[in-house]
Amino acid sequence: MGQYRNSGRFEGIAAVEAYWQALRGNRTVPLRSDVDPRGIETALDFAFIVERTCAGVIRFRLAGSQLSELMGMDVRGMPLTSLFTAESRSEVSRAFEAVFSGPEILEIGVVSPAGAQREMLFGQMMLLPLKSDLGDISRALGCFPTRGKMGRAPRRFELAAAPKRIPLGGIMPTRRAPAQIKETSLIGMAEQHARFAPAPRMRPFERPYLRLVEDDER
Repeated sequence: MGQYRNSGRFEGIAAVEAYWQALRGNRTVPLRSDVDPRGIETALDFAFIVERTCAGVIRFRLAGSQLSELMGMDVRGMPLTSLFTAESRSEVSRAFEAVFSGPEILEIGVVSPAGAQREMLFGQMMLLPLKSDLGDISRALGCFPTRGKMGRAPRRFELAAAPKRIPLGGIMPTRRAPAQIKETSLIGMAEQHARFAPAPRMRPFERPYLRLVEDDER
């Protein structure tokens, strides 16, 4: 595990956290609808959004391409704990729950052991809470980059270090970011979401549905 402990922060983690903090502004937690994929373009492959549907059940709503490569399938709709070994799921589930109930920021270091056609793979996961449009903290923005050869899927992980949990009550709010444009589709993280759909606009060459026709014959 020394290789993980000496590895520092993984690619994308700092960018996603900085973006979330900017969205947060003077609030405890930003809204899910505030998230614009263009704000985390450099980390989209590793980024994801999850939803807590009930106690102990947290499922992927959106996922970058690397998450699907790790599991060898589209992970949307799958539990977040499916990335972990059976022995690790109880501990990580408790840490995940605190993200929503605290709320808290969570950062955990993980490792996927070597095996047949697989080299040891290290990873770092961060979860940052989000509010739904109803005001409840039931969403989270995440980032999960890895280091090493991915090898044969699926890859499952176990804890490489104790989870780092940061209660949001102890974090000073940051300056709010400028208003985000929410009409972009999230490439590689596609989800049907009304806030990402642009409003229909009439093009210059399109004719209106109704026209006024004057008749000279009276």
